[in-house]
Amino acid sequence: MTNYDYSSSLIDFSEAPDEILRILKIWQSHKPAQGNPYKSEMDPLRYRKHLGRFCVVEVQKDPLDFIYRLDGTEISSSSNEDLRGKSVLDGTPSEIYQEHFEEFKTTFEASVPQIWKIFYQEVETCHYLRLILPFAQNDAVVEDSPSYFMTYCYSLLSPEGHFEASRPSTSNI
Repeated sequence: MTNYDYSSSLIDFSEAPDEILRILKIWQSHKPAQGNPYKSEMDPLRYRKHLGRFCVVEVQKDPLDFIYRLDGTEISSSSNEDLRGKSVLDGTPSEIYQEHFEEFKTTFEASVPQIWKIFYQEVETCHYLRLILPFAQNDAVVEDSPSYFMTYCYSLLSPEGHFEASRPSTSNI
């Protein structure tokens, strides 16, 4: 096991930077009276300015897993790992991605937007916010749990939330 320090916690939306609140507002504008917005509302053009920090995650329910369908370029270059088409549990180091799995699971069970404040130090320090927005399958009924997440990451180590491509590679891409 690699020596690393990891912590994450849910934060209140009142603590979020304006940029995250703007993205939440777009999500809310597509939310029906009950349930979550449909996947068809995940139009990347609405988020063009921040596209590199978005990921789209498909929720597989039996057994529960989270598969990356879009891995934002800032995110994948900061980790030197492109997880498109892979489970969150395929990420390295595995101990950190197991923590991410638990965060996704908590958000899945809540079925509402959440902001996670994440800190970890492995070779370098990562300190960021991850907004997780649940979406429903296009033909879902109100009672259905989320089928997709759109995540948005905001670095707390840069003034505008951008990520640097600086973490040494831990994968074979």
